[in-house]
Amino acid sequence: MKKNKLLASLLLLSVGLSAQEVVSSQGDSYSNANNTLDFTIGEPILETLTDGTNTLTQGFHQTLLTITNVKDFDVDFDVNISPNPTTERVNLKIDKFEGLTLYLFDITGKLLQEAIVTEKQTIVEVTDYPMGTYLLKLTGQENRSLKTYKIIKK
Repeated sequence: MKKNKLLASLLLLSVGLSAQEVVSSQGDSYSNANNTLDFTIGEPILETLTDGTNTLTQGFHQTLLTITNVKDFDVDFDVNISPNPTTERVNLKIDKFEGLTLYLFDITGKLLQEAIVTEKQTIVEVTDYPMGTYLLKLTGQENRSLKTYKIIKK
């Protein structure tokens, strides 16, 4: 009986906190006449309560950002990037460079550099930036995304 009261109290408390919001890269929400289920991907379990019939799991905590996939919008577009990892500069060798713009972002999404690519060989200086992970995005005509690369600064 104590577990049922505890479970009911937690459910009522969660209804009272419904103004809070989670911002996550993936997840969904499903509901019917009796229940609602909200979930996010990458959500470690912080606490689980059960009464034998019902289970309540709560928590949201992401402390580590890991980029596992970089989008490739145009498979026919080829760029040679070296050295990567780097300490000073990244050399780009691009056969089809006409109409390209490059953007360099830090891991928080802050734009650090923007340049129009005018030559087959292009150098991106990273000497003044701290060690870390950066994203190099190349766009074509009408700002159409072509490729995004992960650059490591040592």
